[in-house]
Amino acid sequence: MRTVIIIALLALTGCVTTGGNTVDKSKMAEGYYDKGLAYFQQKNFELASVEFNRSIQTDSSFKQSYYSLGLICDMQGRYEDSIKYYKKAISLDDKFSEAYNALGGVYSKQQKWDDAIENYQKALQNKLYATPHVPYLNMGRVYMAKKDYPKAVEAYRSAKQYANLDFIVLELATALADEGKNEEAINEYREGVDMAPQNPDMRYGLALVYLKDGNKKSAVQEFKKVVELAPKSDLAVKASDYLKTLR
Repeated sequence: MRTVIIIALLALTGCVTTGGNTVDKSKMAEGYYDKGLAYFQQKNFELASVEFNRSIQTDSSFKQSYYSLGLICDMQGRYEDSIKYYKKAISLDDKFSEAYNALGGVYSKQQKWDDAIENYQKALQNKLYATPHVPYLNMGRVYMAKKDYPKAVEAYRSAKQYANLDFIVLELATALADEGKNEEAINEYREGVDMAPQNPDMRYGLALVYLKDGNKKSAVQEFKKVVELAPKSDLAVKASDYLKTLR
């Protein structure tokens, strides 16, 4: 009987040290990652970091944990550490669009515009990427910061093709207005108002373009709507100032 038990134990030991060990490590790493993700969602970044580090110590090829550590560093303003983690995640998966987009975001915060654009474009190279509107939106913001309004409009239009959302419409309309394309901007703002009639930013932007276009009556209506929708906001103060001069 003793001999049988010893043989059984040896057999079990053999299972741990064979290919099954890789699977176990991967599952363990995923378990640590899931714990870290739960802490992350609770904004407990210290404990989240502990679990993500345990994950990569268990399985150094677990890309999601590197990516998540990058997110934490990013949110804490530790940009160089964040870049390091994002790049490590990308080295494990060169089609990791979320990591490319996040890396572009860090470069944007550092005003390294060319590096940001490069990484947003790399994010878009993965045709299976589920949210391509995000890097297009981010590219639009980079071009707006550079005051390259035609390229901003192009990026925002691409974002809108993938996700026709009110905040994308708002940024597209703003870019068109800054480019001096008032009629197109008005059309976009109107579409945005239909989508989100309670959005004071949309109403304020529309009012400004109406004013630039010489349509004071429509501008007044929209400025009044801003005051009605957000009476205690800075936007309402600005709208009220315009109303005083237009009456």
